[in-house]
Amino acid sequence: MSAAADLVAGALAEEIAASGIRVFAATSPLTVAAALAARRLGRPDLAIAGGFTRLDADPQPALTLGEEGLVGARPGPREGIGDVFALLARGAAGVAVAPAQLDARGRTNLSGIGPPGAPRTALPGTRGLADNNDTPARVWYVLPAHSPRTLVEAVDVVSGPAPGLAAPRRLITPAGLFDLTEAGWTALWLAAGGRELVDDAPGLGVTVSDGTPERAAPPAPVLAALREADPHDVRAVEMADRAQAGALWAEHARREAAGAGG
Repeated sequence: MSAAADLVAGALAEEIAASGIRVFAATSPLTVAAALAARRLGRPDLAIAGGFTRLDADPQPALTLGEEGLVGARPGPREGIGDVFALLARGAAGVAVAPAQLDARGRTNLSGIGPPGAPRTALPGTRGLADNNDTPARVWYVLPAHSPRTLVEAVDVVSGPAPGLAAPRRLITPAGLFDLTEAGWTALWLAAGGRELVDDAPGLGVTVSDGTPERAAPPAPVLAALREADPHDVRAVEMADRAQAGALWAEHARREAAGAGG
């Protein structure tokens, strides 16, 4: 079990359940687990769409999200990504994304780290960030670490522009839950040790009030919903370091292959 994965996935599940959205675009195994948990938290009618990837949530979230999938036999890729973007453009859906950089104004970067035109590290490119940031839809930035490398004062390359003031934007990290306002990022609650993580990433400019609550773990009903939706703890892969994530991925891949008869 991963306490950080429980905290982050639990926060996203609560956010989805409380948001009122009818469609959530899943972009990773953790976001699938959170959406399935949200169904158990009073939103049984929530539709889960493939955000920019393969959707595999039958019967449990799995690791076959991504390019052609790890286990190609089940279930098949979903078409209709244009429909997802249309829903997001109308504010009728929500999505969780993980940019390589996020800044104090809510701009995102998935193009490159370093000077524009001469990046030290080349990344996949803007993909859906330009569309997502420029919509009234609910967007959650879900990151495995509250790191000064990712959370910066200004992104190196603008893949997604600063969202409009009416566009709801929230950040979920192991440090807590943060809301983007006209004045910048504000902490809604902090995890244990979250204040230190926030202080270690000063570029984001997070405001933490004296009365900001803290939480050590998701509320019991949320944790129960997560464990029912994702009993194999697939959500932990995204929150693990590189070496541990590789071992977890291999373990889950073997389980999936055996379950698919491969």
